[in-house]
Amino acid sequence: MLTDPFGRAIDYVRLSVTDRCDLRCSYCMPEDFKGFEEPAQWLDFDETARLIGIFARLGVKRVRMTGGEPLLRRNLPQLAARLSALPGVEDLSLSTNATQLARHAQALKDAGVSRLNVSLDSLQRERVEKINGRDVFDKIMQGLNAAHDAGFDKIKL
Repeated sequence: MLTDPFGRAIDYVRLSVTDRCDLRCSYCMPEDFKGFEEPAQWLDFDETARLIGIFARLGVKRVRMTGGEPLLRRNLPQLAARLSALPGVEDLSLSTNATQLARHAQALKDAGVSRLNVSLDSLQRERVEKINGRDVFDKIMQGLNAAHDAGFDKIKL
């Protein structure tokens, strides 16, 4: 069992699957930022599954895939299926900005993702565009609708 310096059990891991993002949020990334890691430096799916498997054997039960924007990672539903099938992993969730969610919601649900955490800065279109640097309000709403239609009943905004 993993514990922190205060003796508390650690049963939750945030797994960053990419540093890429399709938005340029004013609080996160300047418009001229170009410092992304090269994909050759990323863990491949075998390495990632092995690492999460080790964490699961040490008592980690909950895994949240994050990024950047994790849905920009090619074949993410395949990785999700591998992680959700690991012995000991009881809860697989995803943090997303939802701009790509309409295309992936059903595949993620089918792969075993149980919960979504959607970063949504506002329900006002103009404010979303100002903060995110792009007009993505409709894409986000389409993604939320697709997630609901796919059967996600736990969507945190």
